[in-house]
Amino acid sequence: MNKIKKFKKNDIPKFDLKKKPILDIKNIMKILPHKPPFLLVDKIIDLTQNSIVGIKNVTINESFFIGHFPREPIMPGVLQIEAIAQVGGLLVLNKLSNPELYSTYFLKIDKVKFKYKIVPGDVVIFQVYLLKSMKRGIVHMQGKGYVGNKLVVEADVIAKIVKNSL
Repeated sequence: MNKIKKFKKNDIPKFDLKKKPILDIKNIMKILPHKPPFLLVDKIIDLTQNSIVGIKNVTINESFFIGHFPREPIMPGVLQIEAIAQVGGLLVLNKLSNPELYSTYFLKIDKVKFKYKIVPGDVVIFQVYLLKSMKRGIVHMQGKGYVGNKLVVEADVIAKIVKNSL
């Protein structure tokens, strides 16, 4: 199998959260088609050819907390996976000359595990790696989300890069 990066089990990476962002929210909004309240990444602090690290600051002001367990607010699992996909989208779209002209769409989500709740006040660090090189616009990525020194979510995502019709 042509894997680019393999995660080691229980290998919690160290991140410098004070590092100057490689992409701030303004740059992210130029690349991704998502806009608030559905934009689920605040900044990118690391970006290589095959990996990316994005930050999501989870606040009580998130619109989904109004109805997602108001007495015990937690970030919905589907939005955690969406955040992984958005960070991964930034990784692959960043390789294109005009990334704002493209979108990424889910083809498959696999090996999803939710290990701990994500709650208001958490800073989630999403690390996404390419598992296979992009072929015909198809990308296979593995993403993990961390809060502090805990792995909170992980998933494999296959997506297709498509040129926008408008």
